[in-house]
Amino acid sequence: MSSSRFGFAPFGLRTPVPPSGWSASKAPERKPSRWAFRTTAVASVTVLSAWMAMRTLPWFGPLVADTLRGAIGSERVTELEEAVADVEDHVEQATNNGKARALSEVTPAALLSTSQEAPATLPLERRPANVPVPYPAVAASEDGEWSVVPVRTGGTPALFRTLIHPDPDRRYAELFVFALDLSKLSVHATAGSIEPKSADSAASATRPGIVPEADRGELIAAFNGGFKAEHGQFGMMADGKTLLAPKPLACTIAASADGRLSIAPWTKLAPRAQDFVWWRQTPGCMLENGVLHPGLRSTETKNWGATIDGDTVIRRSALGLSSDGQTLFVGISNSTTARAMALGMRDAGAVTVAQLDVNFSFPRFVVYEEGDSGQLSAVGAVKGFLYEPDQYLGHSSTRDFFYVTVR
Repeated sequence: MSSSRFGFAPFGLRTPVPPSGWSASKAPERKPSRWAFRTTAVASVTVLSAWMAMRTLPWFGPLVADTLRGAIGSERVTELEEAVADVEDHVEQATNNGKARALSEVTPAALLSTSQEAPATLPLERRPANVPVPYPAVAASEDGEWSVVPVRTGGTPALFRTLIHPDPDRRYAELFVFALDLSKLSVHATAGSIEPKSADSAASATRPGIVPEADRGELIAAFNGGFKAEHGQFGMMADGKTLLAPKPLACTIAASADGRLSIAPWTKLAPRAQDFVWWRQTPGCMLENGVLHPGLRSTETKNWGATIDGDTVIRRSALGLSSDGQTLFVGISNSTTARAMALGMRDAGAVTVAQLDVNFSFPRFVVYEEGDSGQLSAVGAVKGFLYEPDQYLGHSSTRDFFYVTVR
């Protein structure tokens, strides 16, 4: 046997030389790791499940956000929220069918059938004037038309609603506006059981975070409040207790003992501070006496809303007053910038506007129904906005809110 057919290996072992000479050894083929595949699949399912939970469970989104803030800090969570909002907006732009939704399409069946009957059976005294459509190219057929929101106490209608599409670049941007006749309705502010957090332990001691029993007989509606304390330290006074001190330039919603509401920077309301039974602050007024805040006059609005940039396309909420102070406008929106929100509220009839809370989980407007047993339950006035049947009634709300009663 010829030695040329053999090569020399370590430790004196000889190996046969292939006929074609020496060649590089071939690494064995690796099959895809089952562990990696399973990990990717589990991660994908987990992310999708979490996203779906945040879109269906009112408490889940805030829980995730607060947990992340504790782990990575508020600034990074805000950056993450803005990134997610940007992705969702691009997905919406790519998948939107180009048809704007009408108000009747997003109204719960029970409220829709009752409201359609109301104009024929009840006198309408203070229905707001219909809103001229700001952008016909993105509008739906019912935009700007006010309809009655049925309430459990009956009587002359005092609560109305309409839909405005306030963004010329987005058919899916929707602003739902509710008009409250303040000659017939009263608005109350209630602190949450936790927010806004107060440094005064005595002021934080008794905060049930629900509508008081004494007001439930005349209760007809409720809606969300403002930001958490960490997002701007905007002040609040309720039930005779100042939870957070007022900030001079912050927009302030305040109620006098006679039920009259005011919305203005605190510097203008401070001389009448002793007259107020409650007040709640927000970022600078989006609109004051019909004039946009300087930070909203550009389409590239930044740093609006204390934690979220003004050009971020998200859900928002706001309060506005008519020029005579007799109508309160409550707005909740889908996919809007701060500028679109402010202009839409102005179109609806508000001359001064304060932004309330933002993001998917918080904006809401609910009305209350009374069951056969007399027990109240909440009904969302717009499909898709998150709420619970016992919202602000059966369990303590950690966040502040407003509720509405018949005078």
